Amino acid sequence: MDMLGCSRAIGSLLPWVASKVSPHVVYPFKVRKNVRVMELATSKLKDLKKDVEIEIADAERVNGTPTNQVQGWLHRVETIENEAADIVQKYQQMCRCIWNISPNLCSNYKISKRAAKKHNEAMDLCEEKATIQVIMMLLPQVQEMPASSSKSSYLESVLHDVIDDVHSIIGIWGMGGIGKTHLLEQINNALSKDLASKVFVVFVTYSKEYYEENVQNTIIEKLRLSKSDNRAVNQLTIYNFLKEKSFVLLLDDLWSSVNLKTIGIPDPMEAGGAYKRKVVLTTRSEKVCRKMGAKKIIKLDVLNWETAWSLFKKNVSEETINSHPLIEKCARDVVKKLGGLPLALIVVGKAMYDKKDPSEWEQAVVQLKQVCNDDVELSDEYQSVFKTLRFSYDSLHNENLKQCFLHWSLWRHIEKNDLVELWMGLGLIDKADIQEAYNVGYNYMRTLQAVSLLEIVEIADDSWQCKMHDVIRDMALWIASNDKVDLNKCIVDNGHRNTKTLQLELFSEITVLNLSWNSLEAFPDEICKLVHLQYLNLSYNFNLRSLLPEELVALSNLKYLLLRKTKCILPKGVLSKLKALRMLDLSNCYDDADGLGYSTSDKYLRYLPEKIFPALEEDLEQLHNFQALGITISEYDFYYELSKNVSVPVRWLDVLGYNGGYMSFSNSFLGNSQLQRNLFSLRIRASGVASWVEFESASEHRSNCCLDRLEHLSFEWMLGMTEVKWKRLNPKDVFPRLRVLTFDNIPYLTSISWVINLPCIRELYVLGCDRWMEQLFRIDELNNGEIIVNQLSFPSLKIIHLSQVKKLVRISDPIITFPVLEILKIHYCDNLKKLPFKTGDPPKSLKYIIGTEEWWDNVEMEDSTHRSSLQLYLKKW
Repeated sequence: MDMLGCSRAIGSLLPWVASKVSPHVVYPFKVRKNVRVMELATSKLKDLKKDVEIEIADAERVNGTPTNQVQGWLHRVETIENEAADIVQKYQQMCRCIWNISPNLCSNYKISKRAAKKHNEAMDLCEEKATIQVIMMLLPQVQEMPASSSKSSYLESVLHDVIDDVHSIIGIWGMGGIGKTHLLEQINNALSKDLASKVFVVFVTYSKEYYEENVQNTIIEKLRLSKSDNRAVNQLTIYNFLKEKSFVLLLDDLWSSVNLKTIGIPDPMEAGGAYKRKVVLTTRSEKVCRKMGAKKIIKLDVLNWETAWSLFKKNVSEETINSHPLIEKCARDVVKKLGGLPLALIVVGKAMYDKKDPSEWEQAVVQLKQVCNDDVELSDEYQSVFKTLRFSYDSLHNENLKQCFLHWSLWRHIEKNDLVELWMGLGLIDKADIQEAYNVGYNYMRTLQAVSLLEIVEIADDSWQCKMHDVIRDMALWIASNDKVDLNKCIVDNGHRNTKTLQLELFSEITVLNLSWNSLEAFPDEICKLVHLQYLNLSYNFNLRSLLPEELVALSNLKYLLLRKTKCILPKGVLSKLKALRMLDLSNCYDDADGLGYSTSDKYLRYLPEKIFPALEEDLEQLHNFQALGITISEYDFYYELSKNVSVPVRWLDVLGYNGGYMSFSNSFLGNSQLQRNLFSLRIRASGVASWVEFESASEHRSNCCLDRLEHLSFEWMLGMTEVKWKRLNPKDVFPRLRVLTFDNIPYLTSISWVINLPCIRELYVLGCDRWMEQLFRIDELNNGEIIVNQLSFPSLKIIHLSQVKKLVRISDPIITFPVLEILKIHYCDNLKKLPFKTGDPPKSLKYIIGTEEWWDNVEMEDSTHRSSLQLYLKKW
């Protein structure tokens, strides 16, 4: 090229170079201007945020709810506000020279460039506000309830009265265990098919310990209304919502009459015009029916012989009944002794389910004769029922299990992991390995469930609650009283009454104290006097912002300290003196006001996410019996402390906040022996601009990268993340036991094909991945990458829940199968037109396909036969 050509080329290049370089050159000299315009843009954004928050508050009063889209927008606004405040603070610190220009050009450059970038981001969010939907109006659909398929003979009569406007208030009464709740559940489910589009149906369990305030709160929750701490406000909220609507209120297990007006329920007697108002209630007392103004009263009687025999055989199983000629004769004698009471037939039937030796049946008949003829004085009809049901309790041959059953009767319902931990706290489950202790607890639950002494129900995704029938619970308390079992070593006050009235000093001998889900704002100092305490649970007291007293060291017997979702501060050195401590859970335990800050003083440490881990280790390493830690940490601790060395047993780990380009889990983390032995749950969330999460290994250490105990993994609110990468690792080797996997609010996630390699995955939740995800599983993404697909089916996957995955077209390639799938939930995935089943061949295990009618009508099917076969599984949201 000649000189002239070079000159022309350079001449044409110079403007481009200048355009790229000049902004960087002027950054240090425009710092004041850039910071100012950033502040103006941020101020405008704050005003828009306030308008959105007002709009949301107004909408919630009329059953509206914020969209996931606006929630993501608000989250990004909050992030920019925090980052802009940090820039302003750094700028003010730099302003030390005349004309507010620091001689440190490098610092000015960085601040100016950050301010300019943040200004652009703020303006983009201001423009985005005009394009997003803030509110969606939700009609609270009838929630179908688990109920046995056997229909009550009273069902059609009651449904006729409800649907055809015969009576406004219907009362159903009968002794405990007669089937009142079962009938009400069937009414609820029938209405879900017949009236869901026209009528609001609300099912409320009242029970002995419930107050009108509890019922009010339940109704507000089920109608998705805005809740207040003021009962009068809640009353008005419910009334204003229902006064011009048709509704059916199902009240289960009333022990006394209630004032519907004070709750906020419009008088069903005064309905007119286009509105229908119905109340159906169940109670053990005919008097309650009359006090409630019921115009139709139905008494449930015991079952006749044919129905009772059929129900008993169903619970014992035909196989057991027919296994020996003598068994059927004994079984008929057992049914006669049970007197047609459905609950007794079910419970005793389940207790005899696996008994195929005639001598066991003969002994059962003898035992039932003894309890029915027992000369213990009866105060009412229920004690005779208790003595019959005690047969099932006596069939529990494990004495420890019997104690677990009796002690859990103190709770009407409780989350299953909380129940296991309470059994641990009582010393009823005592294992050196914490996972073994949980496994023993789960096995106890399965045993109690198998004999109908306990019911396990799903209350939310991956959240299961243990419930006990009222009569079973009363029986347990009766047994404890008769057998002189001391249940007074527990205080349970998890949100059902006002804890401020609780006088803890009167309970000096207690070993278990559960004050979770209350409104505590300060730590009750009286707790430090409960020197026998072994279990203390203050979790989910969201406003509990306290420096716990140093007198906590007096609790020398304390083994389990649970502070989940509180803002507690632990005094320095206290933990190291609690020599009996086995479990400490600080998950989500930090102070929002202080952000990720951390401070120390001679008096105490603030256990907050930033730099929390070294401080905790220093205390916990001195405890020889310590077994499990739950903790929320920042990315600082993750990279500089925890990912390099872990010397304490971390069971629940929550990594919060990240500002790097990507997040890496490498050998130092995956190969740590403490994490491999103990880590059960890993949660990664709010990871800012991280573009991907990476699991990687140096090839020579690949075999050691195995989190063998990990069962729960979730990625949440990672607004920049597009994928999970694997380098020299296969997911099945890293997560051999992973059972529950969640992706929540990761809008730019593209696919999760690597999940097909997880052999034990049972539950999969993909929520709010709404921008790029078109297909979950693609075989070509695996075979063309570093991971080779190991299987073409999900051998363990039972639940798939998809919500707000708006671009999703299909779930998987047709070659991939789901042989044990039970539940497929689809919510706001309108472009998903293909189901992951071969034509006319859903898995035999399939129970439900849950979705809206509008979505279902647009699902593509091969023919009408295929649609009809799958229609049987459809249940509406």
